[in-house]
Amino acid sequence: MPGGKRGLVAPQNTFLENIVRRSSETSFLLGNAQIVEWPVVYSNDGFCKLSGFHRAEVMQKSSTCSFMYGELTDKKTIDKVRNTFDNYESNCFEILLYRKNRSPVWFYMQVAPIRNENDKVVLFLCTFKDITLFKQPIEDETTKGWTKFARLTRALTNNRNTMQQLAPMGKHEVSHKQSRLAEVLQLNSDILPQYKQEAPKTPP
Repeated sequence: MPGGKRGLVAPQNTFLENIVRRSSETSFLLGNAQIVEWPVVYSNDGFCKLSGFHRAEVMQKSSTCSFMYGELTDKKTIDKVRNTFDNYESNCFEILLYRKNRSPVWFYMQVAPIRNENDKVVLFLCTFKDITLFKQPIEDETTKGWTKFARLTRALTNNRNTMQQLAPMGKHEVSHKQSRLAEVLQLNSDILPQYKQEAPKTPP
């Protein structure tokens, strides 16, 4: 394999590392905005912990998180999520998704298109916060038969941590984080497809 071609991998990895460093406190996915169904090209440890999926299991699945939909996921919200991706828009949703073990969780999901210097959308940044505590208790196999008081007691156990996690989600903080990411992503519009093609290859 020509050395020049393999040399493309390093700057692309650096590009991802910059995003990871700047979003270390957020659970997020990055989706390729130039390919049908917007496949995931990266998920951080925070998202893997929230969803229960390993990174390898998430890669190439749709960044709409359709692989986490279930019987209680609202169909109208699903349509809104898809329309946001179709139209390259920025939006946020409260959506019920399912972890790998099929336990339901309410997420606050934010979708933001990332544009390059030519104003072309090359990525979608999708961030997630667990807001189950603030929603109507979900009756699943682990809580079936519990009293409302018992479910509430379990929920309140993690109240302080949840509030701390949600605190940075103000509009100013979100827009600031997105603007910093936009500064990092000053890349050519074809760099992401190159990344997807080169990343799976290993040197001979």
